[in-house]
Amino acid sequence: MTLTERGAAETAADANPTGVESYRVVDPMDETRRMTVRDSDGTEYTVVGTADARTSRRLVDRAPGATVRMELSPAPSGTGYVVGRVRPGSLPSL
Repeated sequence: MTLTERGAAETAADANPTGVESYRVVDPMDETRRMTVRDSDGTEYTVVGTADARTSRRLVDRAPGATVRMELSPAPSGTGYVVGRVRPGSLPSL
């Protein structure tokens, strides 16, 4: 798996100001609360945690191929990303 940093300087001018974007689930959340998601450009991100238990519950049942709207932030450890929030309105899985 590749790990990509999402720096503020690299953010597109037309990016969503809320920080929430759509991602497709590649590898669903496992028992360690890790998952892999892909953005619309094909870049993969490794999720290593969530902001709270409620956010984890909203992601734990997402199957590969499902899309989810969420906000990712770099993890404090410097490895992977933490989901800050999950928003409604994701697309159904294919």
